[in-house]
Amino acid sequence: MDNDDYTAKMTELIRLMRAIGNDTQQCEVKECAHKISTTITDTLSAFSNGNGGYIILGLSEKNGFTPVEGFNARSMQESLSQACEKLTPVVRPVIVTCPFEGANLVFAVVDEMLPREKPCYFTAAGPYNGSYIRTGDGDRRMTTYEVDRLLEEQRQPEHDIAVVDDATLDDLSPALVRALLADERARHGHVFADTSDEEMLLDLRAVGRSFANEDREGGESGEAMLRPTLAGLLALGRYPQKFYPRLTISAAMFPGISRDEVFSTGRELVRTAVFVGPIPTMVSDAVETLLDWSRSAGTPGTSGAAGRPQYPETVLREAISNALIHRDYSPDAVGTPVHVDMFTDRIEITNPGGLFGAVTKHTLRQPISGSTRNPFLFSLLNAVPYPGDGMVLQDNGTGYRRIEAILRNEHRPAARIDNSIDSFRITIPAMLADSTNQA
Repeated sequence: MDNDDYTAKMTELIRLMRAIGNDTQQCEVKECAHKISTTITDTLSAFSNGNGGYIILGLSEKNGFTPVEGFNARSMQESLSQACEKLTPVVRPVIVTCPFEGANLVFAVVDEMLPREKPCYFTAAGPYNGSYIRTGDGDRRMTTYEVDRLLEEQRQPEHDIAVVDDATLDDLSPALVRALLADERARHGHVFADTSDEEMLLDLRAVGRSFANEDREGGESGEAMLRPTLAGLLALGRYPQKFYPRLTISAAMFPGISRDEVFSTGRELVRTAVFVGPIPTMVSDAVETLLDWSRSAGTPGTSGAAGRPQYPETVLREAISNALIHRDYSPDAVGTPVHVDMFTDRIEITNPGGLFGAVTKHTLRQPISGSTRNPFLFSLLNAVPYPGDGMVLQDNGTGYRRIEAILRNEHRPAARIDNSIDSFRITIPAMLADSTNQA
């Protein structure tokens, strides 16, 4: 882009803000009449940690987004450059001077940082006090949970292979364990031909060694015991909620298209359910229940009135499986279930923890292997049977593209993705009556 392109973009943004009367999620305006704004580092951090954005200096929001009298563009451009040096990592925006209505303004384009570079924070305050994120038209200090999730992007989390100290091998389902080992031996015979069941479970990280005591220096002492890991318990356990009572699926059926119809008006939820057990059981039970709910919904404008489910079974299965497989299992998140909310026009499936690593809303649609927050749980569920049909995880993690393809083939609107640092949500539209006629 040349300077004319930047001027055109800045002018477009100013026209939008004049029309709506305030800053936007994408653009921050600061007057900086005599000195650089004290909150400029907050904004630089917020755009770098979010989706990027634009900064305009020398424009007055309170005066209808008009140029500030006496604004020194050259001086403020230098001050903005110096402010960028006060962040870790250092922010390197494009900073240009652009003419506007007889004055010169400073226009900066701040790119989103790579996941491995986040969080971007004001160095003097440190990551937990100096990291910001954009919310609406303002900058909000990030929570400890959000900062921890960004720091995890710099290394592979190992929450899924944490040994569950109170669990024993008796807490695993013999049937699921046998199925796992048989499938792994069938697919990887040369690797596991001479390996005992115990060694295989250790190699697959379904179990780990736990020592009875720790010495004063923090080392291990006493006799080692084999205990399930979190991944092993979730994939193969009899009842994982014995140890993690909130690692469940919490489902609710709302009477309309908004939560406000319940929370503000006092109307009751139509139905609720909580699904427990290992992941294969939770997914199967949740899908069966949601199909029953959608058959009985019979809402105007949808195809449920005739007793046909409003949602394809495979779409629900893929979306719920993905939520459980890729959710955050850090100590801060194990008290939060996966939420499934059914409205008359859609289903929303929400899990704690946003997209991980190189995976973004855009790369979800690309046939490229992505990153996974829970690689050992992911691998186990490739070989754990889903009740009545195949394995829990099919097509090696291409579930989102399967969802897109099915919805497209049934002439439905595409699923909507909402991703943030601390949560991920997929919204699946109900089948409208006219969609049935087109199919």
